[in-house]
Amino acid sequence: MTYPQDLMEQTPRWDNSYPIWFYRNRPANASKDANILYLHWHEHFEIIDMQYGKALFLIDSQPYEVEAGDLLFVPSGALHVGYSTADEEMEYVAIVFNAALLRVVPPDLVYERHILPFLDGRAHIPVKLLANDELAAPYRNLIRESTTEFEQKQPAYELVIKHNFQLLFTRLSRQFLADKFAAKPAPKRHSESFKPLIQYLESHIAEPLTVEKAARMVNLNPYHFCKTFKRLTGRTFIDYINWLRIQEADRLLRETEWTVSEISERIGCGNANYFTKLYKKYKQYPPSEARRRLSSP
Repeated sequence: MTYPQDLMEQTPRWDNSYPIWFYRNRPANASKDANILYLHWHEHFEIIDMQYGKALFLIDSQPYEVEAGDLLFVPSGALHVGYSTADEEMEYVAIVFNAALLRVVPPDLVYERHILPFLDGRAHIPVKLLANDELAAPYRNLIRESTTEFEQKQPAYELVIKHNFQLLFTRLSRQFLADKFAAKPAPKRHSESFKPLIQYLESHIAEPLTVEKAARMVNLNPYHFCKTFKRLTGRTFIDYINWLRIQEADRLLRETEWTVSEISERIGCGNANYFTKLYKKYKQYPPSEARRRLSSP
């Protein structure tokens, strides 16, 4: 996995005329409480198909525990992050796609009635569909067939995937559209205001930032700020900053020849002994071991 510096994930490696990408994720460190999906948001839709293992995903501060066969539908613009919940291997497929994939030009009345409401935010799919829900089986089949098509890239695989997603949203419309039109989406004022803050944290990891100053940046008092931050990210404010610094330190250990002291200074830890202790807390081994692991066959 990679950990970009900006909270807002950039558009994936797609052609705008065919905006969809499939990511098969097998976290190397899937031990209990390990981060398996960095905190981010994007303007695209995302589907998470849990292949095996167990995890907890926070989507706009709401927790969703998942296991093999469960599906998560992440709305456009939602902050989301994931953690392993067991000491076992894990795999999930994340499918990121733009609404343009499903648009019909020119739009017809059937499309406008049954698919467009999901794309423009008037209707919403339930975030979680359980593996043992028989009604979810057709959705899972379409998603997994599309994943296979994307990975194997047989002739005209693009058309198969586009057809499958048109069918997927048509079937979702049959099951969920009426109920979702009656319900109003939950307010996202906290998640929206926190996006610039966390983007700032990720691009200024070496700079000190107090809870009080961070709270002022989102117009909350420190108490409510800490509670809201934990709900959105699954981590305390200090823990999140430390985690960011260790992710950057890990990258520098792998990609540069800087000393531990230089890296410690670079990420804002200052004291090399403190940095080593902090690194071991998050990685379970010292910084020197990271480079040994990289050089070992």
